[in-house]
Amino acid sequence: MLSRSALGLYWIGRYLERAQHSCRLIADQLETMKDRPVDEIDKSWRRLYGGLGRVPAGGELSSNLGDEGFMLVDAFTLTDDLTFDAGNPDSIRSSLANARENARQVRNVVDEDLWACLNLAFFDLRDLDITDIWRDRPGDFYRRTEDAVRTFFGIAGSNMYRDNGWHFLQLGRFVERAQLISALLEAQLAVYPAGGPDAGRIDGDPTADQAADPDWLSLLRICAAREAYGRLHSLHYEPAAVVDFLVADPLLSRSIRYALAQVCQALDAVSAGRPLIAEAGRRAGRLAAAIDYDWPNRDPADEEAIRATLRGIGEACRRLHDDIDAAYFSYGLEDGEDGP
Repeated sequence: MLSRSALGLYWIGRYLERAQHSCRLIADQLETMKDRPVDEIDKSWRRLYGGLGRVPAGGELSSNLGDEGFMLVDAFTLTDDLTFDAGNPDSIRSSLANARENARQVRNVVDEDLWACLNLAFFDLRDLDITDIWRDRPGDFYRRTEDAVRTFFGIAGSNMYRDNGWHFLQLGRFVERAQLISALLEAQLAVYPAGGPDAGRIDGDPTADQAADPDWLSLLRICAAREAYGRLHSLHYEPAAVVDFLVADPLLSRSIRYALAQVCQALDAVSAGRPLIAEAGRRAGRLAAAIDYDWPNRDPADEEAIRATLRGIGEACRRLHDDIDAAYFSYGLEDGEDGP
């Protein structure tokens, strides 16, 4: 496969995963605003921005906790920044536009169904602004946009031939996912310490969902993990167990460990059966092994160390991207060699 085609598919996967993650974060935030005190709304905005590694256009989150009207106006501005702002390269509109542009440049490896799906998702929001969605049920807009991304990946899973093109799409998608989830968990622990007085649930309460800390339940919802967690842990919504689940469970599609398994599998596939001499394969394997063997030995009470570990995972994912770029996209060819 041409490096240009591989690079386009890799970035389509990254941009669409980023857009879907942002949709889930904002939809959850809008739900939070319906019936939560303003100080809790303020904290959830801080978690959201911390998880995205972004600072608002004004330079900081400075909420007036004594004025609910100010909080609503602030929410309007922040939601616009994350959704439509052309100056934000990670906004939902920017992510979809960049994914579509990458698809346009590699139309030779993007079939008609995938192109049509991506086109519809982009044109659905191209001419909208925040006032268009804010007036009536803005959450519906984010669910619709997330569904469009889900549909794209569903069509890709159904239609794409399992050659290198498929694996580069997966590679981009899951590198992005591992980085996003690690950042979100680190932000969660920064804003809502797992050992705080209100963390977890009240044991024995038959209405455990109501007794549980809603901010930890919302984290599970954002990661599409609430039902799976409930099946494994019954009604014990304990923050330490939630973090462990989202980091290390190999069967949870939005865990860091699952994402790394998909990255390793994709890297093995694009190496064409040859031993990987690229640092990307070694780094991904070491990161997965660290979660398997080192993470269980952590001290659950040492939240600073856990946050440092999560930051380390995020940094390793960024270096992994650099390794992938050097190995498959920005390499120098020697005589007789082909692209990835």
